[in-house]
Amino acid sequence: MFAAPLPRISRRRRKALSQSLPTGLKTWIEARDPFYLLAEQTQVIDRSVEIIRQRPALWTASDRLFCDLGFNNRKVFDRFYAALAPDFRWCGLELQAELHDEAVKDAPHYAANPVDFVHAAAGTSDGDIEIALDGRDDAYHPNDGSTTVLSLARDQSLGRRRTVPALDLARFLLDRSTPDTKIVVKMDVEGAEYDLLPHLLKRDVMSRIDLILCEFHWRRFPFPGQIAQLFQTDEMIRRYRGRGVLLLSWR
Repeated sequence: MFAAPLPRISRRRRKALSQSLPTGLKTWIEARDPFYLLAEQTQVIDRSVEIIRQRPALWTASDRLFCDLGFNNRKVFDRFYAALAPDFRWCGLELQAELHDEAVKDAPHYAANPVDFVHAAAGTSDGDIEIALDGRDDAYHPNDGSTTVLSLARDQSLGRRRTVPALDLARFLLDRSTPDTKIVVKMDVEGAEYDLLPHLLKRDVMSRIDLILCEFHWRRFPFPGQIAQLFQTDEMIRRYRGRGVLLLSWR
């Protein structure tokens, strides 16, 4: 089913990107499994669209929902939207108020297939959380206005702190779907994936999720304990697949 090759990338670039990968992910790459898409962003998006189109359960569903967690400036969102818009309902979460407001102002751009843009962070429960603008430019992840939960931020100074609403992701997805819905989640949440993915596995919404496109931020947040918990074994990957869900990492 996933016989098509991954996007090509130079040996030098592949080596540079994979230097700090956890052992579990290297194993998946060597097996040419589509779990990990190692390529430039536009290539990864195009390959992700191909994989979405290859998911049988998704295309036999009577209702399909695409949810973007962390739509930011919408550059990535808009590529997925352009490729898949008529075939899905659309929603997205963004914790930066300015970016959310810009998306709402651009609603006419999405008039043919309206998008429910929500100002909130994806969380494991409802309520306010503290976040911070990541102020460090480390060459690999230049400061592009990304934000993260305060506990993961390199710069936790008062000038960078914000309080924003958070929504229980499992409940949010359940509220916007039915048992007949199949859901695709694009997850770029700057480190919160380490909490969100185990959280989803424990909730009823898993029966509705068909695919998760997730960027894991082990370079930005290199916390050995969290990385080991998720990637030194393939237990979580097996659990997702045991539920019929394909979990993709897309850096």
